[in-house]
Amino acid sequence: MTHDFIAFHDLYQDAIFRYCAKRCRDRETAKDLTQDTFLRFWLCLQRKDTILHERAFLYRIAHNLIIDHARRKREASLDLLLEEGFAPSVDLWHQTYSRLDAERPMRKLRTMPRPYRQVLHDRFLLGLHPAEIARKTGENANTVSVRIFRGLQSLRLLLDDAPIITR
Repeated sequence: MTHDFIAFHDLYQDAIFRYCAKRCRDRETAKDLTQDTFLRFWLCLQRKDTILHERAFLYRIAHNLIIDHARRKREASLDLLLEEGFAPSVDLWHQTYSRLDAERPMRKLRTMPRPYRQVLHDRFLLGLHPAEIARKTGENANTVSVRIFRGLQSLRLLLDDAPIITR
């Protein structure tokens, strides 16, 4: 078994290293990933796992390690940014545009019959699920879902018929 491992290592080590280096673009990280790939391969040989195609198996191990490395790096980067005081912000132009874009549907929503107006308000402005709205109103969740669906249809019709005012 040791002889087999050494033969596979000598045969595929350079190719696995190039594969890792190409994917992660860092020589030291590629060395670590290559070493981890062959360590896991060795452990599988020790457990006497059935390996049908050694080369494909080595590439699969390397691929999975590269993905794990990228995920850890992304999480660490975000954590580091947050620790350093980074706070995501909202672009004021987009925020203003979103408010202006929402004004027209909100005006139309106010003209709708109360049952539709209330469920659409609770669902989309308060973020409640139909079951939560049902508990709040004492109605059946299915009734609330149907009312949301019909209310959205009515709102779409109201918005389609309304003239768009451009300034």
